[in-house]
Amino acid sequence: MLKALLTSLVAGSITSSSLVAGSVADLTTTESSPAPEGLSFGAPHLEFFTRSQSTTTNLPGYAVGFASYQKQFSADFDSLDGDIESDEFSLFGPVLALNYNDWHLLSFFYYTQTKFETSSATSLVPDSTLHSFSLPIAILKEHGHDWISGAFVMPSWNGDFNASNNDGIAAGAGVGYVFNPDFRFLVGAYYSRYYGEDFFIPAIQLIYRPCTDVEAYILGPIAGVSYSINDDWFVGTSVRFSSPTWKVEADDAGPERTVNVSRINLALRTEHRLYKNIWGTLDIGYSFGRELEVEDMNNNKLQKSDINAGPFAGIGINYRF
Repeated sequence: MLKALLTSLVAGSITSSSLVAGSVADLTTTESSPAPEGLSFGAPHLEFFTRSQSTTTNLPGYAVGFASYQKQFSADFDSLDGDIESDEFSLFGPVLALNYNDWHLLSFFYYTQTKFETSSATSLVPDSTLHSFSLPIAILKEHGHDWISGAFVMPSWNGDFNASNNDGIAAGAGVGYVFNPDFRFLVGAYYSRYYGEDFFIPAIQLIYRPCTDVEAYILGPIAGVSYSINDDWFVGTSVRFSSPTWKVEADDAGPERTVNVSRINLALRTEHRLYKNIWGTLDIGYSFGRELEVEDMNNNKLQKSDINAGPFAGIGINYRF
């Protein structure tokens, strides 16, 4: 039941889309100014995650919010008749930032709407729109300029609007260290419980800048490299694993069930500054390692099939700070 966003939130709330393409680390960057004493509201300056004000990189700041659309083009099932394609819309942003000296309480929202279309007469994938909503809440503690620790809890809801008991919970904790301005490393653990199943995995976040124009990173199930062309353009490549699961109501095709569609996306991205901190994004890539798995509410397998590899494309808007 691992999701791309969920595990990258470990890496960041340790730090944390996004996120995202959106993690808690992305949402905690602001100008390099002294942290206020006492209680304050607003995005904190966390030395661990500063990029936009860093002298070691020419890349823009991390995304504090985004809206995006992605199209997975048609690909054949391996062991079912017909093919499948999907349209996905995502929205990510901050909810609350509360600070008290070196302590920080942060909350975010992440919403995804997915619509599958299939020509298969036997597939149990529903033709209804599927929704996912998560509300990660993280608490972070700075220990000087080199260390940070934190934990998060994330309630979520996944499925169509008619199925019952679609809620789940995830949690994680970790610690990070700045070895030098160009190398930061975090390690932690992630736990989730969805539809009666427990899942646990260690998680890491690594950021390395070999020069001012390049940044390499690992954020849980996401890894990639970004390159700054100039102040208004940058490009990147990434590989991302995702495995969303939705609960859907009983229909003519089958009983109440969970539908999981996993994939690995290899992407090329370009971003252009549209206005100040607003950036437009364009993604093209190839999905592989794809699989459909459907189970009833007693975890009995109803259907399983590989999905052939195929292309995808996406566009979006990022707010970078």
